Amino acid sequence: MEPMRVIATCYSRQWIRTAAQHLRSKTGTRAFCIRSNSPSPLCVIRGLSGLRSNSTVSSCWYSRTFSVSAKSRRCWSCHAEVSWSELFCPSCTTLQPPDESKDFFQILDCEKSFNVDTQELQRKYRNLQRLLHPDYFSQKSEHERSVSEKQSTLVNKAYNTLLSPLSRGIYLLSLCGITLKEGADDEVETQFLFEILELNEQLNDADTNAEIEEIGSFVQGQLISLTEDTREAFQQGDLQEAKILLAKMKYFSNIQDQVKKKMIP
Repeated sequence: MEPMRVIATCYSRQWIRTAAQHLRSKTGTRAFCIRSNSPSPLCVIRGLSGLRSNSTVSSCWYSRTFSVSAKSRRCWSCHAEVSWSELFCPSCTTLQPPDESKDFFQILDCEKSFNVDTQELQRKYRNLQRLLHPDYFSQKSEHERSVSEKQSTLVNKAYNTLLSPLSRGIYLLSLCGITLKEGADDEVETQFLFEILELNEQLNDADTNAEIEEIGSFVQGQLISLTEDTREAFQQGDLQEAKILLAKMKYFSNIQDQVKKKMIP
């Protein structure tokens, strides 16, 4: 019996071996005749998995062109086909550039929601950085070190954005085409702005840590309450309400930062 024949677009012997392993797992055939569209000669792969000379194989013919689909790309190092979901090339184990089409939730493999398990988020972040941090690529090529820096920087940015309820909510709005302005004065009522102004004056006049901590506790309570309200607004799909609540969170978050700076050592 003739071995199975495959017409394949390939660029390396490693790719041919990978193709053979893939076909064997899909079809159960133990012998392959892989013909490359490149100038390289016909490559016959026999004897997979202990195939004996007197063994018989299927006489079927299988013709298929291996090409890059919308869900895959070419490895920059060995040119093998790599799924966009894979960080490393399965053929040469080279780190691949980041997928620019992914949002931060996809990068950290989280549900696109305001409700994020921060402990799970931290676990996934640490696991990714163990794989991507530039320190682990110090002996690699200059290009792969550059890819590592880009991957690690993107993961850091995604993690820091999703970790905080405020930045996470603002990012969720941005994915829906809604932008929260820098000042956000137009998003809240005038009475709220007066209350924030008064709170800032109280903080400026505070002379002791006890007074500062009291203001800090009040601000923290407001942030917790606003976070719960924002979660409910997102769950109900009320993005405009979520936008207003996030604007208020932004004001209280700024005061919280001032409280930390004003604390007397």
